[in-house]
Amino acid sequence: MFLAPSAKLERMGRFASTVEFYARYREPYPRRFFQKVAEQITFHGDETLLDIGCGPGLLAIGFAPFVGSCTGLDPEPGMITAAKAAAAEAGVALSLIHGRIEEFPITQTYDVVTIGRAHHWLERTPTLAVLERILAPDSGRILICRASSVETPETPWVKPYRKVRSAWASGPAEKHYRIHPSEWFADSCFSAVGETSVTERRQVTIADLIGRALSRSNTSPEAVAGGQEQFEAEIAAALEPFVQDGVLVEQIVARASTFGRLP
Repeated sequence: MFLAPSAKLERMGRFASTVEFYARYREPYPRRFFQKVAEQITFHGDETLLDIGCGPGLLAIGFAPFVGSCTGLDPEPGMITAAKAAAAEAGVALSLIHGRIEEFPITQTYDVVTIGRAHHWLERTPTLAVLERILAPDSGRILICRASSVETPETPWVKPYRKVRSAWASGPAEKHYRIHPSEWFADSCFSAVGETSVTERRQVTIADLIGRALSRSNTSPEAVAGGQEQFEAEIAAALEPFVQDGVLVEQIVARASTFGRLP
């Protein structure tokens, strides 16, 4: 069920063409999400946090006000550049490292490790070995975070939107790499200790959702190649019947699965 390393590396390269779309259009984490997680885990404000596969820094920047220091790690140089710009714009101090967690050379420990929308890309065995080495003993926590737009009676556009994306998607079906965190950590020294979720209702435009589709590795500008104009047109046509006053209603659910060391 886990992707072979060669497949992961090949697909990781596709994020190079998603950088400009990722920070602007991916499903956002509501501000209340960070507050709620910080309260449930009882952050004291002096924790060290490592965000693995940080992308443009969405998680690291969001958690920064609740911890002492944040470090972002990502194998895509363009994402590191984007995270640096986003942190500067947000007025957040963020240390950034270009590299892969499987080869992480730093020996310091971290109180909090976050992984957002990225654990399915990681080589499981070497990553678990690194996590065991760098997570602070006893109180250290790993947060697997994700935010997604969910289908509700108020959001009937979600299904046709996903249908267009699936028709154009390159590579393995999404179900093959959306492995649940509990399964990913199975038979390791880490176990689930909690779950946090926050729901937010917001508005989006067709342009926002086209940008979001292009932010994903399997429908990135590189993946859809010469068909990008047609791809965008099909998304617009699928969404148009649901637009009211220029916008669509969206419901975002942000979740964090918390893991700690087995006692």
